[in-house]
Amino acid sequence: MKMNEALWVGLRTASGVCSLFVSLHGIYQIYGLDFRVDTLVSTTYVVLPIASFFIFLFVKAPKRELSLHAIVAISYLSTFSILNWRTCAELGYCGSIASTVFATLKIKPVLAAFGVIVFSFAASFVDAHRIQSANHTSSK
Repeated sequence: MKMNEALWVGLRTASGVCSLFVSLHGIYQIYGLDFRVDTLVSTTYVVLPIASFFIFLFVKAPKRELSLHAIVAISYLSTFSILNWRTCAELGYCGSIASTVFATLKIKPVLAAFGVIVFSFAASFVDAHRIQSANHTSSK
């Protein structure tokens, strides 16, 4: 196994682990969430992370996978921020919308959702470089 192949496998593994973590967190959140308040936001908050691992497993086109993971991560950050804003507004300790979004961005499942994007992008970059170098060596 060449260095580029090992790097690609490592990046895909990291992407898969992050997407599995995000999906398992979504499954875990089903039990603790009150769906009666903001049903659409609450449902989106649970469904988006669960979709992450299935996107990793079943979408094979790198650009499509990357764009779907970006949609999941950005939407997940948005819905998580909305739920955090609802909680802090109810308890009276909100600073601003931006501070709530940045605080939400520091939560591990949200970081993992963005980590999937970073690792998938790096893996597609390494894969393109690996294919290019394979074509270059076979043409000699």
